[in-house]
Amino acid sequence: MVMVGSIGYVRAMLLLVSQIAGAIFSSYIVKVLFPTSFNVRTTLSSSTSVVSGVFIEAILTAELVFAIFMLAKEKHKATFMAPIGIGLRLFVAELVGVYYTGGSLNPARSFGPCVVTGKFDSEHWIYWVGPAAGAIVAVAFYKFIKILEYEMANPGQDETTEEDAAAAAAGTPKKETV
Repeated sequence: MVMVGSIGYVRAMLLLVSQIAGAIFSSYIVKVLFPTSFNVRTTLSSSTSVVSGVFIEAILTAELVFAIFMLAKEKHKATFMAPIGIGLRLFVAELVGVYYTGGSLNPARSFGPCVVTGKFDSEHWIYWVGPAAGAIVAVAFYKFIKILEYEMANPGQDETTEEDAAAAAAGTPKKETV
């Protein structure tokens, strides 16, 4: 969100620290609630290579971040529905990724359980590099479509009346009502 100008650097750092602290705290709570063996770390499946793991995490994260940009950052008449779309996108990403990589998509989600268990796998870096690369790809694609002015593909889509939509499609200014 910093790379597209939605939030400032200070807020981003506070959110980063909050996510990591929250992941550690919630992992500890889960460990206390379930005193048997605690293994909720994200790890690669036996059939997933390190390179595949990085790409899977990057692609799934890019899709999720791009969905967030298009549903929440871009203001339109369906913005109030953004949480549903983002939640569904996360659900699908988890369904796809959980078998191969554990479906982290967020470094904090992988870091918290590792801190609590004290076990950092040799491929733990995948859960930092993959999502970071995916976020960069999503930002690049978002900026690319903004340069192309994708909004012009369907002008007036967020207008409330047919007259306003027709005026927007024709490129004429909207009539002011008093």
